[in-house]
Amino acid sequence: MKREDAVAPVIAAMLVLAVIVTFFAVWNATAIPAMKEQAEVSHLQEVESGILRFSSDIESAASTPNSMTLSERIPLGGGDVLFSSTKSGGMLAVYNGSLYMMMDIYNTSGSGAYQQMDNQKFRLANFSYQSSSNFWQDQGYTWSHGYVNVTKGTLATPLEFSTMSTVNYKLTDALFSASSVLNASNTSECTVLVLKGATIQSADNGGPISGNGIGALKLVSTTGTEKFFNVTRVNVTISNNEQLSDFQEAMRRSVNRSFNRNVYSDICENIQYSGTYSTNSTISLTIAAIPNVTVIRQTSDIVLSAQ
Repeated sequence: MKREDAVAPVIAAMLVLAVIVTFFAVWNATAIPAMKEQAEVSHLQEVESGILRFSSDIESAASTPNSMTLSERIPLGGGDVLFSSTKSGGMLAVYNGSLYMMMDIYNTSGSGAYQQMDNQKFRLANFSYQSSSNFWQDQGYTWSHGYVNVTKGTLATPLEFSTMSTVNYKLTDALFSASSVLNASNTSECTVLVLKGATIQSADNGGPISGNGIGALKLVSTTGTEKFFNVTRVNVTISNNEQLSDFQEAMRRSVNRSFNRNVYSDICENIQYSGTYSTNSTISLTIAAIPNVTVIRQTSDIVLSAQ
């Protein structure tokens, strides 16, 4: 009996230990992964919110005639919880985009032919976040042409729109604007045109950043003004790209809308306006030599970087 009495506590202890080991095995197999997935979902929501805020920052910088510097913090990694501090990672990158618009300014030479005074090119960069070793799913985000796509591998879908056909490309209204100043002695004519455009590009020394800490998307907007005297023609050309036909159409509509509101011949009778945006990528203003018209071009140069 003494020998049996000594064995009983050992067996009980082994049973308790077995229960504890089983509990922790189940905990590690189910509870911890579930908590890490939930933490990862929260992390990606923070990334999403930061990218949407930065998208609004870009629109504000493009539409504001003042220089500014703005940044948004983006958590690169997540999924860490109290009982498991291991984190996923991520990468932020800014890429130089393509040419989306050109602005040509001309005057008339002595022979009557148009002589180019200046050619300005406007570009549109894009940026992305891509998760790595995610505890939920390797979901990413890409900003391009003013809207955000949710990505997974090669798949992409608009974040704030049900389909690509419903994307409104509202950034185009910030990328270009036109206004006019009437002639003080004859209010049916204009003597000044103010044309504003924005170019968005990546930093020359910039590059992608990766890790599991806190990153940032930063923009630096610098504004500049140039004057051109005795202008007799302005061409605004929207670049052609079959893959971005909806954006180009939105850009053409935006340029025409701005001209219609502020420069149309009912306002400036000395300026003939060609608004054939549906068949021609170039929108033209033909300006009478008298009275002399000065074009003031305001450019917002927006540089994006990942830090």
